[in-house]
Amino acid sequence: MSLKEGITVREPERPDECCGFGGMFAVEEPDVSIRMGEDKLDRHIATGAEYITGADSSCLMHIQGIAKKQRKGIKFIHVAQILAEGL
Repeated sequence: MSLKEGITVREPERPDECCGFGGMFAVEEPDVSIRMGEDKLDRHIATGAEYITGADSSCLMHIQGIAKKQRKGIKFIHVAQILAEGL
């Protein structure tokens, strides 16, 4: 879906699935949390998108940490930053 010239929104498979970072879950089940985040990251990367965006800062932080650890080149931006810049 194109919102603005030059910008295309690509939604990953299962966009409503949790990233694995909610509440105490990441602390109590770190291996499962990381795996869920890896799965979510892989689905985003599969879209061919240049950026991952969302409204949940902790989710973005979790997935970004995994991407950084795996040396993935995808960028992250919070939806508020997009709105503030008028993109």
